[in-house]
Amino acid sequence: MNAANTQLIFLHGAGERADVWDDVIAELPADWSCNAIDLGELGVIDDGMFDLSDAADRVLQRIEAEQSTVVCGLSLGAMVATAVAARADPGALDALILSGGQVRPPKWMMRLQWQISIRLPERAFAAYGSTKSETLAMYAAVEAADLRDRLGEVRVPTAVWCGTRDIANRPAARELAEGIDGAELRFVPGMGHDWHRSHPAAFAAHLREFLSATSARTPRGR
Repeated sequence: MNAANTQLIFLHGAGERADVWDDVIAELPADWSCNAIDLGELGVIDDGMFDLSDAADRVLQRIEAEQSTVVCGLSLGAMVATAVAARADPGALDALILSGGQVRPPKWMMRLQWQISIRLPERAFAAYGSTKSETLAMYAAVEAADLRDRLGEVRVPTAVWCGTRDIANRPAARELAEGIDGAELRFVPGMGHDWHRSHPAAFAAHLREFLSATSARTPRGR
C-alpha cells in the first residue's frame, strides 16, 4: 500500500460535520487523496432516526475499487468505520483507524450525554455546522449499537487510538483492540476525545506513522 496512491476516508463524530477534518487533512501530504464524508448528509436521517448500518453501507458505496482505501473514524465515525470494515469485501479495504470508538456504549454515558445535549440551545450545535435534532439522532444510534459480534469480521490492519484523558472511552479501546485480530492499541498521552480538533497536527502525525508502518509490512497494489 502506497499512501500517495491511497484513498483516505474520514468519518466524523456526532454533532460534527465533515469539515472538522480540514485541519488534519491540511497536515497530510498534498498528494494524498483525502475524502471527509458528512454522515449527516448521507440521507440516513429520517423521522429523527440515524441508521448506523445504513451509513456504513453508503460509505462502502463511495469506495473506489481501483484505489487502496483506508478508513479513519472518530467516535461515532469510528463505529461506522468498524461496521464498514466488517461489511467490506476482501481486498476492498486496506487499513482501519479507530479513535475514541465504542463497541457497546455504556448506557449511563449516553444518557448523561443526552441529558446535557437536550438542554443546550440550537446555537451550541451550530458551532460545528450540525443541528440539535441531527446530533440527538446520532446519539440514539450510538446508544443502541452493539458491535461485539462484528469485531472478528474485521480483517485489515487496524489502529485503535484513545487519548489518555478520554477516560470514558478507554475500556472500549481495549475491547476493540482485543476483538480485532492484530489491532494495535495506542493510548495517546495528554489527548482528550476530540484531539482531531484540538491537536490536528499530532493526529496527522500518528496517521502518517501508522500508514508508513502498514505500508512497510504489507506492500501491495491494486
